[in-house]
Amino acid sequence: MREVIHEYAVELDWMEPMAKAMDGYLENRQIKVPESILTGIRYACPVNPALTAFLLDVTYHQDVLFKMRNTRDDFIGLYFNLTEGEAIHVMDKVSRSMGRWSYNLAIIDSILPGDYLIKAGSKTYMISIFIKKSTFKEVLSKVPNLKDIIDAIFDREKNTVIRFDRMSNHAWWLMNELKKTPFESPLFDIYFEAATYGLMADYMDQLIGQEIILEQVVQEDINKIISSQTYLIDNLNGIFPGISHLSFMANMSETKYKKLFKKITGSSANTFFLNNKLSKAKEMLEEGTHSVNEVATAFSFFDSSHFIDQFRNFYGITPKEYLNLL
Repeated sequence: MREVIHEYAVELDWMEPMAKAMDGYLENRQIKVPESILTGIRYACPVNPALTAFLLDVTYHQDVLFKMRNTRDDFIGLYFNLTEGEAIHVMDKVSRSMGRWSYNLAIIDSILPGDYLIKAGSKTYMISIFIKKSTFKEVLSKVPNLKDIIDAIFDREKNTVIRFDRMSNHAWWLMNELKKTPFESPLFDIYFEAATYGLMADYMDQLIGQEIILEQVVQEDINKIISSQTYLIDNLNGIFPGISHLSFMANMSETKYKKLFKKITGSSANTFFLNNKLSKAKEMLEEGTHSVNEVATAFSFFDSSHFIDQFRNFYGITPKEYLNLL
């Protein structure tokens, strides 16, 4: 496995060291590396002085562990990740799956280190947006429900900016539309910039109406919540274990656990568990070899009626109606 220690920034001076760490070189803002490591595009576009977008459209031919260690703490990273294959985000030896079918949106303060392990054979299509904190603060101040707390959000002594989430369908569409644009096109940068602004606007739309939890988070707390989420995902076939059990496992009070879980994921632990359960149940339905009742039983719903009601509430249609669309 190859290890690559690197950093990001709004400025582009991180690109050449990253290219050299992969035995490659920098050419026209594109990181070129040996095909034995990966093939495809690694390209940065300076959208404006406070905003840079970095595109990855690559296939990995060997395992690579990227170790992000930023030396600048003046930006926020937004990572829209549609990797297909095995991709794992690691923080202090605690891991979580990332990519198209798992968490595919991460918002992380540049002060937080992180490792990203990607396995050979994986295909990554990802847009990373690096935005100056001062500019991001100005942008978010336009979101109605954030106006009164915007200073606290960016006060390091009161809050840590971190969230793992899923991108919206519109963000998915924006990325797929960009993917259709040939990289060689003289208009590619224009389309890339438009997609970047579109993703930023879409994320702001997601924030409207969301409850923002103000809390300073230390690395140990992040690791505990990530471990708890992993535990929930590993036990989707059972019933929800309860907050008291989860908080005990995390060695936190129930109040602190619920607050940090919602801050980092944007939802309660129960909602997180149910949404992931329904997502896995939908995948089982898509296999075409299981009845609705069998899926309901496999995921420990009370009965098929309970499963149908929960599925309809989440997806807007019944399992049977969904199967007819396949």
